[in-house]
Amino acid sequence: MRPPVSRRSRISRWCAGLPPVPWPYGAGDFRAFLADPVPAARWVICRDGAFLGMIGLQGQFGYWLARPAWGQGFASEAARAVLAVHFRSAAAEPVRAGYFEGNARSARVLAKLGFREIGRSRVPSLALDAILPHVELRLSRAAFATACAG
Repeated sequence: MRPPVSRRSRISRWCAGLPPVPWPYGAGDFRAFLADPVPAARWVICRDGAFLGMIGLQGQFGYWLARPAWGQGFASEAARAVLAVHFRSAAAEPVRAGYFEGNARSARVLAKLGFREIGRSRVPSLALDAILPHVELRLSRAAFATACAG
């Protein structure tokens, strides 16, 4: 049985980063994130100067959006842009991503981009203090091109 979800964890409950995303997420966690040596692999998602979330391709592809930005196409648009740049390189490797079971919104976004399931695992969620079922995905250049063409 999963612990109850607080208003504060509505976003973080779905964040499955490896290592797990810290919870609660404090100022020190943010400073450590900013100090990461690969800043070019992550971007801020904004609209009209307002911060909406983050997206990155550092080991694994991932993103998150503030709740008011959900369901408006921001994740799909930002993801297409980041993945298009990635696959422009002739040496670009396939991209890995994943989501916790039950995260239907991310499942839809990733499927629209061409990601395909390659397995299942169990991943820690610090926000829920639990090990949860996780869907593992992979995206090839060809699958991305096909998804973006249609």
